[in-house]
Amino acid sequence: MKHKLKKAAAAGIICELLYFLSVTVFLLTKHDIALTVWELMTVAGAVVMLVGMLVFSEAYSTGAIHRRLLTVSLAGTMIVTSVAHFTSIGVVRPLAAQGAAIPEYLKIGTFPSLEMTLDYTAWGFFMGAAFLIMFLGIKEKTLKNISVVCSVLCFIGFVDSFFNENLWYVAVSGYGFGFLIMCIYVLKKPHEKK
Repeated sequence: MKHKLKKAAAAGIICELLYFLSVTVFLLTKHDIALTVWELMTVAGAVVMLVGMLVFSEAYSTGAIHRRLLTVSLAGTMIVTSVAHFTSIGVVRPLAAQGAAIPEYLKIGTFPSLEMTLDYTAWGFFMGAAFLIMFLGIKEKTLKNISVVCSVLCFIGFVDSFFNENLWYVAVSGYGFGFLIMCIYVLKKPHEKK
């Protein structure tokens, strides 16, 4: 179990760093390929977080009901963000490139829009729920504390996004930096199944 735990934590760290790199490259270049890489890294990140958090919850003796609920919440994140980003990559952006008039409310990156609402729901609501479930079920005190902080930040960002899009970034600090901190903690901590 220790080897599996370390691999999940290392994968989480690598994925988070690649995600932040892809965001930075897009913000610096504003290139379409960089946007595609960023969107694909968002989807890949959801998969890595699903696997990582499930491995963490199993290693730290989360009960079966909590693991099931965690799986549902993490799957919600993965499915909803995949729909938003694959729709952007496969439908909206190709149609826009062909000259089709795409309404702003269908584009990712504009607010308010359908795709941003899907993404905010995935990462604010479903990830907030996943961190809350982790908090309620996990036994390890530090991971419990990290989980509750991440959950609160995700929910605050989700709710605040309805009032001011810039307040959404509170959620990003929860799932983005919070999951990175969780992975670093798990990687550095000596582990014993409890």
